[in-house]
Amino acid sequence: MHDDEFEAIRKLMRLKRHETPGEGFTEDFLREFHRRQQEVAQHQSGLDRFLQMLGDKFESFLNPKWGLAAAAAVIALVAVFLNGLNGTVPASNQPTQAATKIEESKQKAVAESDDLQNKPEGVALPASHEKGSKKETEEQ
Repeated sequence: MHDDEFEAIRKLMRLKRHETPGEGFTEDFLREFHRRQQEVAQHQSGLDRFLQMLGDKFESFLNPKWGLAAAAAVIALVAVFLNGLNGTVPASNQPTQAATKIEESKQKAVAESDDLQNKPEGVALPASHEKGSKKETEEQ
């Protein structure tokens, strides 16, 4: 049965293949199409036409990529706003703080090593003796 229907459609297509529209068909069709469009536009209110125009303009913004971009922007704005309320340092500054702490610890280590180089190793001299030894070195 399915083949019988398919064969009937094939015969109809063979018959219609040689038919062409009459003279002026295209112009008449175009004229009728424009007349119907104007008729529909006359029945629409100004607000409907405005909303239709607005929808046509912003139809490209309904693309999912714009939705993802808008969601990311909203998340970023909320994060900045909440960060301002909490008064905390943003996570992006943490590497800078770590580098500052490393520099401070290096400076402490250098200062401590300078102090150790000025004193004899393993001997703790009293402060009065150190002053006396400085006077002796100045006299020489």
